[in-house]
Amino acid sequence: MSAWIIVWGLAIVAYGVFWAWYVGFGRKVSEHELNRYMVCIEQTELSEESVASYRNFFAKDDGKEFFMVNLLDLKSPKRESSQLLDKYTSVFVGKLMKKAGHPYFFGLAKARNLENLNCEVVDGWTSVALMRYRNRRDLGEMLVDTFGQEHHGFKLAALEKTLAFPASGTLNLGSVRLVVGLVVMLIACAAHILIS
Repeated sequence: MSAWIIVWGLAIVAYGVFWAWYVGFGRKVSEHELNRYMVCIEQTELSEESVASYRNFFAKDDGKEFFMVNLLDLKSPKRESSQLLDKYTSVFVGKLMKKAGHPYFFGLAKARNLENLNCEVVDGWTSVALMRYRNRRDLGEMLVDTFGQEHHGFKLAALEKTLAFPASGTLNLGSVRLVVGLVVMLIACAAHILIS
């Protein structure tokens, strides 16, 4: 068997393993799982509207990745609140990354709201964070593993207010799947050239 066939075969297998872990197989949230998630969510102090939004989100699962858009406003003093939020994040993100989720973008606010169009005036955000989830099942499992735990208390103690909503990508020029695919291809090309 030619060495280049082995190189490209290994590249395909490596990317296939990554794809299976990072993308998954699109299995949707089952009714049993939905009920388990909702039992956990209903025990929180979330509003009835938020609880209903969670139920609707899980019930309409498409099995695909999504991004959670988080707007955050830290309590004063900001430094202590930031340290508390870091304690929460270190635990939460560590567990999320095992499920192929990860922070996608984090940024600090540079001004107060520049535009409010036909919405309640909610202003004073400290930062914004986009978190990537492989699917809605992973979010549900993370909620079960987070609500009521010590690290969740750090988040609640750190935030004056927060706003979070899920969004699916229609244009994603920084896709991790694309970046990893290009890196694997580059390594395979380099190996191919070396053995030629």
